[in-house]
Amino acid sequence: MPQESVQREPTKILSDPDSLIREFVRPGMYLHLATTMSRPNALIYSLCRIFQGAKPDFTISVAGIHSSAHCLALSGIVKKIITGFAGDNYPKPSPNGLYKDLLRGKPFELELWSLLSLTQRLIAGAMRLPGFISNSLVGSDLITDKLGKTAFLYHKPTEGQAFGEAAAPHLTSESRGTREKDMVLLLPLNPDITLVHGIVADEDGNVVLCPPAGEGSWGALAASKGVIATVEKIVPRGTIPPELVNIPGVRVLGIAPARYGAHPQSLRVHSLPDLPAFEGVESYMDDYEFQTEANESAGVPSRAEKWYKENVMLSSHDEYLELIGDVRLRRLKMTPPEHVLSSPEDPKTVNDSEQTIILTARAIIERVKEKSYKTVLAGIGAAHMAAWTAAKLLEKEGIHIKVISELGFYGMKPFAGDVFLFSQLHTHSCSMLSDVVSILGTVVPDDCLGVIGAAEVDWFGNINSVLDGKGNFLVGSGGANDIVSTADTIVVAKANRYRFVRKVKFITSPGDRVVEAVCQFGRFKRKSFSDHPFELSSWIAPASDDEMEAEEAVLRYTLWLPPDEELPIDQEPPITSEELTALRELDPERIYTEQFMVYTRLP
Repeated sequence: MPQESVQREPTKILSDPDSLIREFVRPGMYLHLATTMSRPNALIYSLCRIFQGAKPDFTISVAGIHSSAHCLALSGIVKKIITGFAGDNYPKPSPNGLYKDLLRGKPFELELWSLLSLTQRLIAGAMRLPGFISNSLVGSDLITDKLGKTAFLYHKPTEGQAFGEAAAPHLTSESRGTREKDMVLLLPLNPDITLVHGIVADEDGNVVLCPPAGEGSWGALAASKGVIATVEKIVPRGTIPPELVNIPGVRVLGIAPARYGAHPQSLRVHSLPDLPAFEGVESYMDDYEFQTEANESAGVPSRAEKWYKENVMLSSHDEYLELIGDVRLRRLKMTPPEHVLSSPEDPKTVNDSEQTIILTARAIIERVKEKSYKTVLAGIGAAHMAAWTAAKLLEKEGIHIKVISELGFYGMKPFAGDVFLFSQLHTHSCSMLSDVVSILGTVVPDDCLGVIGAAEVDWFGNINSVLDGKGNFLVGSGGANDIVSTADTIVVAKANRYRFVRKVKFITSPGDRVVEAVCQFGRFKRKSFSDHPFELSSWIAPASDDEMEAEEAVLRYTLWLPPDEELPIDQEPPITSEELTALRELDPERIYTEQFMVYTRLP
């Protein structure tokens, strides 16, 4: 007997985000929040206020929890989070006290991944594959709680061996797997419903996103039931050019209009002014003021409750926009002037923070010249300030290095004055706009130099950004583990004895390919894939104490070995006006050029 075909219901067009949540979301569901540059914040708010007090026990996956997404923790609606980052990313990357007990299961259970490995699981889910082989996680503590559940180690195949061999139980010292022996298979993720915010959708539910795309459409395509999407505008069917559609309507359960539906994050619209579908839809920038307020409020219970009540527990998305105000919203569509210094900076005024960044820029310049790297991956924090500074200085020498970042920026030249790594203002000068998979999965493994920060780094290059000395959660991996897994890497951090340690408390990123650690008084080097610890290779007195000697600095600011008397230590030249001017021009508000700590607040 031939089976009767089941007619798919057409995409429903509803009036607002709250209606979408009420129509399609049920308690106990596994929901994914699509991490494009324009997170579905209007839908997140709706989810919180509709299920507030109902104990729906959602499982939620999202690449990162920050700024307005703190409402997920404050609402009490989430049982478990699958993520790669939880904390603050503006104005600087730092822990948020809201998550200090995250490793103890409060405010929800945690399953912690790296950015790329989480995306790869969604790809496997979208393709209905049994798993995805990844370069990430092997050798790190991120893998240990997943082995035999969602991650499986196998010996790398060898020629002539017809059948793959499962990794034998290694010695305790190798329980994380080893890069030379093992590979990891990650199980797929298939959320019930994925929440998305797009630029426009047509009446058939075809949704348009815009690069840089973050995870792109993989999370949407992985959803077993389908997608619910808010968009800036719903347009007639047939008005969207097919090459611009990212999520086909057949995968979309329902759509609703939501102007500024990504606020306080940004939204970029394709540079196609003559396209009728985009008429009246404009790009808008991140609302840094709102994000800062959300971050500062979330970690203080009395302030968090007030912020949540005033910004989330409203009657509708329209009331939220009224609260923000037309003047503020219009301002987000304006491009500010770039910052230009009127005169060179005096190098005698350099501080320890600036010296750390400039020494890192020198390390980047030296290695680009020596190794001819194709790209430099800028991790968020002092690392990206150093990468930007190095690129500016190299350009003056006629060397054009491509600076990239994990969410899809390629060949970026920063908009001077906006220090946020993922600002849409930086897209104007990019030579390509891509996504997480292209950048971390294909560009980084191909002759890229990574530059990242750390909460802790040990003398073998292992990096920790997960756990502090009291067992409190820090921020997670983000893309750091993915970078270190496939690229030579420089780590930058202002040295103190709690940060430059003998042994990190948690290996977020293994040190095999961490070849240099830079701080306020010099550069420590080691060869990749070696058993040798870092050695101080070049030295300059800290700006805060120009009479300090090298051995005293190492003993005062680190727990590492003092310099070997038989090994020469190069004297770093004094900081120049050109270097300091290049850096300060990028950061007029002195966000990173004050006496920064890479992680500014510990919970």
